[in-house]
Amino acid sequence: MSFPDEPSEILPLFPLNVVLFPQSQLHLHIFEDRYRTLISECITYDSVFGVMLIHEQDVRTIGCTAGVREVVKRHADGTMDIIVEGHRRFTLHNFVEAPHPYFSGRITWLEDIVEDIDDELRKHAVLLHNQFVKVVFTGIVQLVDVNDVRKSRSFHLVQKSGMELLQRQVFLAMNSENNRLRFLVQHLESVLPLLQSKRTVEEMAKNDGYVQE
Repeated sequence: MSFPDEPSEILPLFPLNVVLFPQSQLHLHIFEDRYRTLISECITYDSVFGVMLIHEQDVRTIGCTAGVREVVKRHADGTMDIIVEGHRRFTLHNFVEAPHPYFSGRITWLEDIVEDIDDELRKHAVLLHNQFVKVVFTGIVQLVDVNDVRKSRSFHLVQKSGMELLQRQVFLAMNSENNRLRFLVQHLESVLPLLQSKRTVEEMAKNDGYVQE
C-alpha cells in the first residue's frame, strides 16, 4: 500500500464495536491484558489511542482518538471501568509491527473542508434534536441551546439521535459540517414520526450510550 504525501504518524489502536465521535464520551470496560496495558500507558503518559469500529470482523479505516477522562473503578482482577473522550479523527492506512501487545497503525489526520456553516441548517438540526430527546430521553438529556456553539455542532447532536452503528460510522467519516448536519436532519425527520411506538423509543434509547455532560 502506498502512503499519502501528507505526514503520517503511528498510533496505538483499540478496535471496538462502537463509534466514538470527537467531543463524545463513552464508558468502556477494559478486561483483555493487551488493552489493560494500553490504557495503563495512556493514563501514565497522558496519551491517546485510536478507537476504530470493528463490525462483522471488518475494521473500518476511519476512527477517532480517545483520551482517558476518568477511571471509574479498578477491579481486584486487574480489569477497570473507564470513561474516554473523543478528540480527533484519523484515517488508518495500515497496521505496523510494534514491541507491545496491542495493535498500532500508521495514520493521517482527517480534517473538515473549509466552508461557511449554514446557520439555518444548524438551527433546524438543533430543533429536531430537541424534539427527539424530549420523547426518547424525557428528563434525562438536556435540550440544546441553539446559541451554544459547542453543543449545537453536529458531533454533539448526533450522540442522542437514535442512529444505528453503521450510520454513525458514515457520519464520522464525513469531512463537511454542513453535510453532517444535512445527514442528521434527514435522519431525524425520518425517525420522529416513528416515535409513536413505545418499542421504537426504547430501541433508539439503547442505541445512544454516550455520556452527556
